Amino acid sequence: MMQRSSFSLFLIILCVSFSVGQSTSGVPYTKYGIYDIDRIRPEECRQRRSTVMAKMDSNSIAIFRAQEYANRSGDVDYRFRQNSNFLYFTGCNESNSTLILIPGGFVLENGNLVKEILFLAPTTKEWTGKNLGTEGAREILGFGSEGTQSVALTNDRLKEILVSLLSNTHIVYYTPSLVETLIDPVSDIRFISWRESMKNLQEKYPNLDVKGISTIVGEMRAVKSPAEIELLQKAADATIAAHIEAMKSCEPGMFEYQLQAVVEYCFTQAGAEYTGFPSIIGSGPNTQSYHYEANRRKMQSGELVVMDIGAEYHGYTADVTRTIPVNGKFNPAQREIYELVLQAQHVAIDTIYPGMIMADVEKKAMKVIAGGLIQLGIAKDSDDVKKYCPHGMSHFIGLDVHDDGSIGKLVPGMVMAVEPGIYIPEGSNCHQKFWNIGIRIEDDVVVTDEGRSVLSAFAPQSVEDIEALMKKKGIGNQKVGKE
Repeated sequence: MMQRSSFSLFLIILCVSFSVGQSTSGVPYTKYGIYDIDRIRPEECRQRRSTVMAKMDSNSIAIFRAQEYANRSGDVDYRFRQNSNFLYFTGCNESNSTLILIPGGFVLENGNLVKEILFLAPTTKEWTGKNLGTEGAREILGFGSEGTQSVALTNDRLKEILVSLLSNTHIVYYTPSLVETLIDPVSDIRFISWRESMKNLQEKYPNLDVKGISTIVGEMRAVKSPAEIELLQKAADATIAAHIEAMKSCEPGMFEYQLQAVVEYCFTQAGAEYTGFPSIIGSGPNTQSYHYEANRRKMQSGELVVMDIGAEYHGYTADVTRTIPVNGKFNPAQREIYELVLQAQHVAIDTIYPGMIMADVEKKAMKVIAGGLIQLGIAKDSDDVKKYCPHGMSHFIGLDVHDDGSIGKLVPGMVMAVEPGIYIPEGSNCHQKFWNIGIRIEDDVVVTDEGRSVLSAFAPQSVEDIEALMKKKGIGNQKVGKE
C-alpha cells in the first residue's frame, strides 16, 4: 500500500534529497565525458547481444542503426538522443554508428572470427566534444576486448563488410532509423521512407528475407535487470524531488511554464540529461488534455494543476503524475474525485504480483472508479463511466516512456507506470461543481518476486501531505531579475 499519511514530510524530503544526491555520484570518464561510470556496464550489453543472437534464425544477421541528428531550424539541430534499441545493445551515445550482429560469425582479413561489429566514426575532436573512435569503443564499450568475439571498426569499412554479409545471408533483421512517413501537401506526395528503404534493400538482394526484430527485442526490454532498475530509481528520485519542489512553489498567478522551470531545474540538478517526454503542466481547463504541452496559461486560485513529468537518467525515464490545487487547498468536490482516483490506484498497485494479468488489475481499479462516479451522480452506469476515464491505466517504462512490449502476465523485473485518471469537462451531464476537474495520479512500479515495489513512493500523494507541503515555499517563489 502506498499511503503514507503517518510519515512526516520532513522524512520524505530528507529521503528524497539523499537519494537524489546519490544519483549524481557517478564520476564521468575524463576522456569521454558523456559516459558516466554509473551507466549500464559493457558486460550487460554484451549479454543482451548474446541473448538476441540466440533468438535469431540461422544464417541471419541483425543491423541496428544509431539515431541521426534532426534539424531544428537553419543550421541548428535538436539535441541528440540515441535510438533506444541501439543504446540498449551497445551503450554507445554517438550518431553515425552501426551495430551488426552475426550469430554464425564473420571472418575478418586478419583471420579473426567475430560475431559483433560496431562501426563508428574515427576519433576526432568534434564541435560537440571528443568522440569514441575504435580505441574508445574498446575502452568504454568493450568492443574488441580480449576474449570477446566483437570488434570496433571505422565507418569506412561498413559498406565493404555489409555487402559481403548481405550477399551471403538469407535473413536480415532490420528497421531503418528513419522518419516513418513524409508528407508534402503541396505536391500531394506521401512518402513512406522506411518502406522505400526496405524495398530498395530487397531489390538489391532478391534472395534476402527482411524481417523486423521488434517483437524479440520488446520481450527482452520488458524485463529489467537490477542495473536498469537502479537507473530507473535514479530517474524516479529526480522526478520525486521535482514534484516536491513544484508543490512548494505552486501559487495562484504563476504561469504553467514557471512550474515547468522548477521541475526541469530539479531534473538537471540531479544529473538527469533530459526530460523523458515534454513536461505536462496543465491547469484549469487544461487538466482535460491528457498530453497538454503548451504550458503557457496563468494558473488561478480554485483550480487544479496536473503535473505529468519524468526525468530521463542515462536513457531510462520515470513517469510520475501528481494533481494539486493551485492555491494549496482542495475544495470538497476536487477532494472527492481526487480520493476516488487515489483509491483506485491503491487497489491496482496492491493487486500487482507475479503471475497476475495486468488487464485484471485494471478491471479491479475501474470497478472502484465506476462505483464512485455512479454514487456521486456523475455517471449513470458503467458504460457512461468510460466518458470520464478515456485512457489506459498502465504502460511499461524504461528506455522509452512508453517502453517496448505488451503487458500481459506479470513477471519479476517488469516496470510499469500505473495511472488512473478521471476527467470531467465543462458542460458534462453532472453537477457544475465537478466541471473542469481533471485528476491523474501516476506512479512507477516494479514487479518483484514477492509482489511489487513503488519507485516513486516518496512523492507526496495523500491530500493531507500535499496540502501541508504546499504551505512551504520553494525555489519557484524566488524572484528572478529586477522588479
